[in-house]
Amino acid sequence: MAQTFGCAREMFEAARAAAREAERIARDLRALDEDEPSGGGGFEGRVHGTPDPDRIGRRVASSLDRRAMLEARQAEDYRLIDAACAVLYGPDNRGGLYALVGWPADAIYHHYLGLRTWEETAELVIYSKRYVQEQVAWAFDMADANGDMWTRLGIGMAQA
Repeated sequence: MAQTFGCAREMFEAARAAAREAERIARDLRALDEDEPSGGGGFEGRVHGTPDPDRIGRRVASSLDRRAMLEARQAEDYRLIDAACAVLYGPDNRGGLYALVGWPADAIYHHYLGLRTWEETAELVIYSKRYVQEQVAWAFDMADANGDMWTRLGIGMAQA
């Protein structure tokens, strides 16, 4: 499903939420792997009989359905994350916003897609938190003024 955004900040806020959701889904998928239903078990079911002989089959089917749903949601999250990366670095990793503004694109990546706090992001790019936030705001303004297509290509307004 293609999403449209009013501005670059809005897109990256959505991408941050998608990154957070993809990470949560990955944990859920790992938990599903650890909780795979098996046919083994105690003697109780055999001794007392069971009113529902196919409960394991339904549990397996339910687990597979949940896995498929989670994987589909995660794939949708990754599509948005990939689109955000294309804005930052271009479709071939040689353009995008980085070609126009430099390190503030990396700061956007670390904060929004890497799920780092502003403090952690500032430490990574070796500037103060406030300065990084100002430069990220400026980079978003540049992307908005430049337009999505030109930004992805790494072509500025003066070059177009």
